[in-house]
Amino acid sequence: MLTLFLCCSLVTQAKTVTNETELDEAEITRRLHAMENRVVKPRYDPVVMSYLRTYLVKGREGTEQMLGRRFIYFPLFEDVLFQNDLPEELKALSIVESALHNRAVSRVGAMGLWQFMAPTGRSLGLQVDANIDERRDTRRSTEAAATYLKKLYKEFSDWELAIAAYNSGSGRVIRALKRGRGTNYWAIRGDLPKETANYVPAFIAASYLLEHFDKHGLTPKFPAEELLLTTSILVHQDLSFEEVAKLTGVSIETIEFLNPAFNRKSIPASARGYYLTMPSKVMEKVRVYLESNRPDGAVKPELISSMNAPKVRDVSAASALVEESHEVSTGETLEALAKMYGCTVDKIKEWNKLDSTAIAPGQFLKIFRAKNWKLRVERMETFSLIPMLQLGLLEPAAKIAAPSAKDLAPEQESFQYYVTTRPESIFEIADRFPGTNLQDILKINELNSNRIIRAGTRLKIRKL
Repeated sequence: MLTLFLCCSLVTQAKTVTNETELDEAEITRRLHAMENRVVKPRYDPVVMSYLRTYLVKGREGTEQMLGRRFIYFPLFEDVLFQNDLPEELKALSIVESALHNRAVSRVGAMGLWQFMAPTGRSLGLQVDANIDERRDTRRSTEAAATYLKKLYKEFSDWELAIAAYNSGSGRVIRALKRGRGTNYWAIRGDLPKETANYVPAFIAASYLLEHFDKHGLTPKFPAEELLLTTSILVHQDLSFEEVAKLTGVSIETIEFLNPAFNRKSIPASARGYYLTMPSKVMEKVRVYLESNRPDGAVKPELISSMNAPKVRDVSAASALVEESHEVSTGETLEALAKMYGCTVDKIKEWNKLDSTAIAPGQFLKIFRAKNWKLRVERMETFSLIPMLQLGLLEPAAKIAAPSAKDLAPEQESFQYYVTTRPESIFEIADRFPGTNLQDILKINELNSNRIIRAGTRLKIRKL
């Protein structure tokens, strides 16, 4: 149902720029076998290559647009998957399902980024009626997809079987397993409906695309900036898109794109509340307006998240950029730095006039970040500290010793101490203490780079 939608979506936008035979299948096979993926074991398959030809040759223009749209949605997908203890690689499922079109509708009526049928959506707690269709609500549909995937994995204890069941339903997968030809997806593939038989290969192709698109000369087409830095607020009162447009100056078209779940261009009053997503630079106006017009006894409007910067709360300053100079450490990659600073690999390459993704230890890179961007380092807490130290992601504990009596005596009046409760960046810590800055903290604590500081570290902060 959904893989066909993807092919049509990309092919209709196609602009053939090279011949199909130019794909180096041997090199693609080597890369597939070298990929690490917790959901599937990437392998060469004729169906995988068929999807890759669509992505990399026939539908290059559509693929580049889709790769750009991932910057709108993937930060939220990654956060929801992490909160549900699910592999981050599952985000590729949204590419197979909808090609990241939030209004995608399949030939059988599945809808949204995660392509739920109406009964399935309702069973997962989504509202689907004439006024609201939360299958198109980015956050709630993603949360529903995570719930469904957890259920399927619990049922099959195998991710390839689970995502096959996501496509066709558990019943068909169970019936195929009962035929006794095997206990894994590849063994029962011939007993599955054709679309499901092609579904895991489609997922492998989407996963390959995300990891290796740049090696095929693809350049993401970035959406407008106001779509890339957005914040959500939980709204409990009546609010029309027209009111929001007049208040913020944001076009109705942009508001509709960011909020496709509302069929009547309006948010109805609700005790449960609905998410309104807007460009971060205008969200403070929305919050103040909602607060000033809140009926007596109504729930206070609450900023829920910034999709692309989950920890940003000072939305009025979120669009201001700060330049950082980052010294590359051993083991660091552009992809890791992009996640660290809340930008993209392509942007770092553009800022530093890089022709490739290759970087070397000791190299200095210019990076721009949103003023109040908070590093998304929560998932580091699940990793062993030893390999993190080896990779240079954490400062060794010996770098920052507990203060001695000498430290405390003469500087009691001038300094305070901050103990990290989780891995944090220096500029994240600097944001906690107005008036100080990254360079000052580095100098005072004798640190030589702005790496992640591990939980339980005591830092000296200048009192102002």
